[in-house]
Amino acid sequence: MHNKRVLIVEDEPDLSAVFANLLKVFGVESEIADNAEKAIDKINENNYDFFIIDITLPDISGVELYKNMLEKKPECRGNVIFTSGLNESEELLNIIKSDGTSFLPKPFSMEKLKEALNRWL
Repeated sequence: MHNKRVLIVEDEPDLSAVFANLLKVFGVESEIADNAEKAIDKINENNYDFFIIDITLPDISGVELYKNMLEKKPECRGNVIFTSGLNESEELLNIIKSDGTSFLPKPFSMEKLKEALNRWL
């Protein structure tokens, strides 16, 4: 897992810090964006192995961010763990089914996070 890079797109600073600290334990380098606009800038400038994207961002939804991301970097298809305190929408369920992304409901345990990360660990 060493040398893997993840972009965490999360508008709650405490939660993004939790993700970053846990990923560090697994030897994963992470960067944080607190909204979709910053995430798009980072995605355009860098390459990431996978993404953790909150569904409810302050500017656009995590699903819209994912769609925008795929327009510029289609090779990122499926390399996402979506998170949310809300239930999955039909649109998100379709993306999970068609692209093989994951969904991690909030609140989550360390075990559930590890399960979601197993694909990249």
